[in-house]
Amino acid sequence: MRGNAVDAMNDAGCADFQAYSGYLLDASAGVIVALIDAAERRVMKDAVPFLLGSLPDRRRIVTGQGTWSLGEKAHHALMVITCQSFHYDPSAPRDDQRNAMTRWRQWYLAKKDLTRDEWVQEGIGRARDYAGRDYEPYRVEGLRLLALIGSPALPTLRKLLARRPGDVQAEVVCLPDEPPRVTDAVPCALVVRNASSQPLAIAPPPDGLEVRISRIDAPTGEPGPARGGPPPADRALPSAPANAPPPDRAAGILAAFADRLVDLAPGEVLRYEFSAGPVLSAGRYRVRATLADLAADLTQDAIPLDGAPERRDGKAVPRTGGAPAAIEAEAVVRFEQ
Repeated sequence: MRGNAVDAMNDAGCADFQAYSGYLLDASAGVIVALIDAAERRVMKDAVPFLLGSLPDRRRIVTGQGTWSLGEKAHHALMVITCQSFHYDPSAPRDDQRNAMTRWRQWYLAKKDLTRDEWVQEGIGRARDYAGRDYEPYRVEGLRLLALIGSPALPTLRKLLARRPGDVQAEVVCLPDEPPRVTDAVPCALVVRNASSQPLAIAPPPDGLEVRISRIDAPTGEPGPARGGPPPADRALPSAPANAPPPDRAAGILAAFADRLVDLAPGEVLRYEFSAGPVLSAGRYRVRATLADLAADLTQDAIPLDGAPERRDGKAVPRTGGAPAAIEAEAVVRFEQ
């Protein structure tokens, strides 16, 4: 009930953390979650010491959107409010965690009287530095921080995420043990590979693959969902805008990107398993898998940070536009009666 009272204050627009002081000594998980949510939603600078104190809390909460520890929620809120990050890792040794918390606390004590715009600008610079390093955890930390800072950091994030056509390659691989019959579900995978010489970030949304299967040799075959595989997502594929997404849409993409970010090393491969079939009749079928990518959706027509042209066989070629906003590939499978 006390958590509900905090939620009510939050919904009423209360952005003064001192007004919540009557709840700060309540150690119940419900109250702490409500306080963290209120601090993040209302961007309360005065909540930073409370959030730092909540980082070690390993109690977990379950919601319709997923499962998190209280410490993970506090960490997310700290990054949103302060626009900073100091390599805090809940899986790291305790000494490393304490060191990160100490750096964050020292930064806050030194900078708490600055305006939040100054926090934002410092955070963008810090995140850009992290994202430019070769150490993968720092790179991910920097990209995630830029996404959580939000719209002010979008131009920097777009440059860091920009890729050329062909940097991400994909293929659909279907490997039945024997020629499949119409009643079979054929095991398949969308194989995604970083074909560039640099690390690349992708961010598949939580609704997974869209898989469609259509008969090639039918006179009029309309694509449909692959039976036995994931259903098509209930949304249109992202279009290819000439510029960055509009601010309201970008805010939603940024939040999802921060949660779904995956960093691919050069040559690294990810596999997304699905099945194709059964089908209605014998014949040759096109199996097409589409994986939406929030990272590419943010960077349509963005020029890579190095500004270099696309290269093929060692020769520079003119740019032909940004990478597509979805990762797609297809294969042909023949089903027998």
